[in-house]
Amino acid sequence: MEFCPTCGNLLRYEGGGNSRFFCSTCPYVAYIERQVEIKKKQLLVKKAIEPVVSKEDIPTAAETEAPCPRCGHDKAYFKSMQIRSADEPESRFYRCLKCEFTWREE
Repeated sequence: MEFCPTCGNLLRYEGGGNSRFFCSTCPYVAYIERQVEIKKKQLLVKKAIEPVVSKEDIPTAAETEAPCPRCGHDKAYFKSMQIRSADEPESRFYRCLKCEFTWREE
């Protein structure tokens, strides 16, 4: 965004052969003489995802009856945590006793 140095209003853009910014209130006009060049490109690198609950946390937790979505076993360890804002419900993390699959219920 560019603003008019004379009256402070937002300048409007007009493209075409003579690209320019102009003020709709006063006679100010700023011609665009050259295009922006990208000098250096930078590759974005994905960050590694850190688990909220590690493998070491859940096996020390309480045991409950919860069907595993992967193998169907009916027992799992669970741990409850508040991972979002305080007005949201807590999340429960489960780990199957048989296949060690971990899932989350909110």
